Amino acid sequence: MSMPMTENGETYYTAAEASKFLGVSRDTFYRSVRDRLQAYQLGVLKRTYYKLSDLQALKGVRPVEPEQKDEPEQKED
Repeated sequence: MSMPMTENGETYYTAAEASKFLGVSRDTFYRSVRDRLQAYQLGVLKRTYYKLSDLQALKGVRPVEPEQKDEPEQKED
């Protein structure tokens, strides 16, 4: 089983890894998702990879803002 590749502080996934990350089949990835992502070729084998940050953006993963608690309303007598 392959592992994501890290290069210059960025993590890259193969199509199989990217499809698992997104929760879709590999066929769906190739048919519907791949064209919306920038592909990268790394290493001697020139395999195609997809950047983790691009996958996260496509999936809609973003930091959760801490909830602001409203101060309790003061009752007027």
